Amino acid sequence: MSIGSLFVVLVGLMVFFVRHQSKVPYYRLTQGQCVRLLRKALQGNLPEHEWHAFIGMSMRDSEALENLREECIFIDEYHVKGTQLVAGRLCMIFDKPGRQKLERLLDEWQHTSDYLA
Repeated sequence: MSIGSLFVVLVGLMVFFVRHQSKVPYYRLTQGQCVRLLRKALQGNLPEHEWHAFIGMSMRDSEALENLREECIFIDEYHVKGTQLVAGRLCMIFDKPGRQKLERLLDEWQHTSDYLA
């Protein structure tokens, strides 16, 4: 095989992998979705997987969302009492100070427009 054909094959493989590489999933939450998540947390029916998915994903495109996520990480670290079974799903339980922090966040997010605009 000549050097030229080897070069063409390598360039072809490189183009193929660049065009077909798997991309990291991109999630974009809305203000309404954040309000629903906070409401579910306060009502005691927020599934554990939803909570962990939210606090586990970084929000590079929105400083407001990233700040909310960081506050929820703090709540998760210091104010989670555990989980309870609700309608066959494990849901998060927060202590009283955690619920107060969630109420404050909910109040901020449902009464402020254009958080994510």
